[in-house]
Amino acid sequence: MDNFICQNCGVEHTELPSLAFNAPFHYDILSSLDKEKFTDKDDDFCVIHHEDQIDYFIRAVLQIPILDHDETLDYGVWVSVSKETIDDYRLMFADKEAEEKNYFGMLCNEIEDYESSTIGLYMQVVTQLDGYRPLLIPYESEHQLVQEWLNGIHRDEAMLRVNSVL
Repeated sequence: MDNFICQNCGVEHTELPSLAFNAPFHYDILSSLDKEKFTDKDDDFCVIHHEDQIDYFIRAVLQIPILDHDETLDYGVWVSVSKETIDDYRLMFADKEAEEKNYFGMLCNEIEDYESSTIGLYMQVVTQLDGYRPLLIPYESEHQLVQEWLNGIHRDEAMLRVNSVL
């Protein structure tokens, strides 16, 4: 089993690290000035104020099962959600005893491991308790990401993806 040094804590781990995005694609493409003037972003929420609309994003986890292993390849990604969803989720995120909920969202990161764009894939956003980020369940699609979520990938493929980032 390969060990990895965590880029956040500096500790060696035996489990696969998450492949995380720091922001939604829509934030990344903004200029530094626009990010400063028109966005509110922290580790879990991002709001972009455009002239004609406001975009809302929350951070979530997409888990791809690894065949014949008890682990998953986790992608820390962002999904766009409605204003009602982000308002409700903010309350739930702060309340450690809130009940789990499901929301609709669209994936807002380009995961380079796939030939077809992953931006805009429909996701069910399933909240978790105790301040854990929500898990994503893709809506049915022929997209390779959705098929891998359903059927899993081999650990060698997961290792290739992790090593390409590290």
